Amino acid sequence: MSEPIPMYGEQAYTILYNKFGTNPFSSGYFKWFLSESMRKKILHVLEKKGWIRRIEKGKYICIKPEQIIKDMIKFRVPGLLELSKRKHCYTKASAVEIWTDFSYIQRSWEHSPYFIRVLKSDIKFWVNYLKSHGISVFLNKAETALGEFVVLIPEDDFKYNIIENKPVDSIKRVAEFCNQNIDMFEYPLAYLIKKFQLKTDAKIDPRILKEL
Repeated sequence: MSEPIPMYGEQAYTILYNKFGTNPFSSGYFKWFLSESMRKKILHVLEKKGWIRRIEKGKYICIKPEQIIKDMIKFRVPGLLELSKRKHCYTKASAVEIWTDFSYIQRSWEHSPYFIRVLKSDIKFWVNYLKSHGISVFLNKAETALGEFVVLIPEDDFKYNIIENKPVDSIKRVAEFCNQNIDMFEYPLAYLIKKFQLKTDAKIDPRILKEL
């Protein structure tokens, strides 16, 4: 899967693709123009971020631009969260998505937030980890951003449920969140009430419950 890269990487990729297309090229191609350390850095970044692929020692091929673009708009955050091996759980609107079987979806290609509870002691790790993969990170509240981004909710400790192999807030906590934000989450709350026979004092339009 491809990820965003620095400007120097984009420039090098553009030169390589225009020169070789998807034909193999040698790791020594830039030796007349760049230092050995810079050549190694560029090839490392391009390979790690999925813009080129090693086919044998010292030889690579470029990934097609259309494939790179397609990969970069895929939702990457869930996989990165799982690979982190650090304690976390989906919360707020992200937890609503999971508990409602994604009948409620808050995201789009243009704007895709994830609200994630994490340990306070892990904040530095999360910020560095997500930014290293080109993911914008905010603390406690979302700010303007394009594409995928993560809002970290730091806590001393927390409990969670596992739903569809994902760590997520309890159904009680999710229902409380929906009730507190009923103007935006009336339909998801109605869905949860009907599916899980929840008891709540929330004022749900009977027509919504009837439609479910």
